[in-house]
Amino acid sequence: MVSFGLVILCITFLINPILCYIPESRIGHSGLVIQNTLLLFGGWKYSSNLTKKYTDEIFYLNLTQQFDVANPSWELVLGGNLPLSISFSASFVSTFDDNLIYVIGGYMSNITTGEYDYSNLAYMYNYSLRKWTALTVMNITPRQEMMGIIDDKGIAYIFGGYNITNDTTYEGVYYNDMRIFNASSMELSPLSITQNLPSPFSSYTANLLKNGIIVYIGGLEDSHERYPNLPYKVLGLETLRLFDTIKAEWSSMNVTGGDNIDPRFWHSSVLNTKGEIILFGGCTTNFSRINTKFAILNTNKDIYEWTTPSISDSPPLLYGHNANLHGNYMIITFGVNLDNLEMSTQIYLFDVNQYTWVTTYTPPPVPPKNDTSKKSSKVLIGIAVGVGGGIVLVILVSIGVGVLLSKRRNKRRKSRSKKHILEIPSSSSI
Repeated sequence: MVSFGLVILCITFLINPILCYIPESRIGHSGLVIQNTLLLFGGWKYSSNLTKKYTDEIFYLNLTQQFDVANPSWELVLGGNLPLSISFSASFVSTFDDNLIYVIGGYMSNITTGEYDYSNLAYMYNYSLRKWTALTVMNITPRQEMMGIIDDKGIAYIFGGYNITNDTTYEGVYYNDMRIFNASSMELSPLSITQNLPSPFSSYTANLLKNGIIVYIGGLEDSHERYPNLPYKVLGLETLRLFDTIKAEWSSMNVTGGDNIDPRFWHSSVLNTKGEIILFGGCTTNFSRINTKFAILNTNKDIYEWTTPSISDSPPLLYGHNANLHGNYMIITFGVNLDNLEMSTQIYLFDVNQYTWVTTYTPPPVPPKNDTSKKSSKVLIGIAVGVGGGIVLVILVSIGVGVLLSKRRNKRRKSRSKKHILEIPSSSSI
């Protein structure tokens, strides 16, 4: 007979690899908030000799539980590995089905060989089933270093990007077309726009405002025509590119305060509920340092305004990291630490309401559910009373009918008895 202690020990060994998962450092990974979890996958990892390592695991943080940035409770998704190593892709959660994640483009490599593999360029991940599916999408071409912004109608906007043509020098082609992805038709269609087109660029961030405007910040611009000796130019923040998703029109805005903020790429930005875009990190030409690692863009003004508040306890300067907004927090994961030139495995938290860096994540309060217990009890009691009253009524009616029928039967019996008795006339004595 197997002892109870041995069973507990076996269960402990089975559970620990999941609960004690420690992810390796990486850049260019995807981070998405889905069903109150922060799901991370993909990216490049580097070994001690700086050779690139490829990753296919998926792991997550439970955002319904409190955690400390020094000891986050990462959990590994078992049986849901990526079909390829995918980095710097356009990834987004469906607005119609929060079980589905779409991944389009990116640097795609065979996990075993490390060779680039662009045989399929789009994938869908079912979060509940832990299953990846290769998608056949029309009009899709290899692109990297772009973002996918999905609206409440389920349309994803994917601008420009970069297509690597030389694996050694990383030379390639930049694009400036706006494409929309429709999951229902499985088609990636370019929009026919000819006016105010921006120059081709990639490695930007994009945020969708409530009025349908997508704000593009920073990135790498194709500069061969203007600067033949430079393969790219790092875009500044004094002029922002705007795309109106309602009118399908491009425009640009010379914002205030942007002259004081360094040009950058491989940075992050999130949009809070106040209409502010919070910018963090990034690097400039030749992956070098920038002076201003944190800034806030106010989009509520007619002319957007950058501010650079002085905030203490800020994290080190990062690039190639990821940032997600959930509740009150901007959650920053991994990237390259430019303070020590090492890959990071850290999480950093910024409270977007209090404008402070914090070390403890507290989940947002759970919305109160409608208290239907009392109402249900009353309904059940009413049903019970109604059913009980009906049963009593049926019983009383049955008794009454039974008594009536019984009386009628007795009368019939008496009448039948009188007919069958022989009546003898009375006699007298002699």
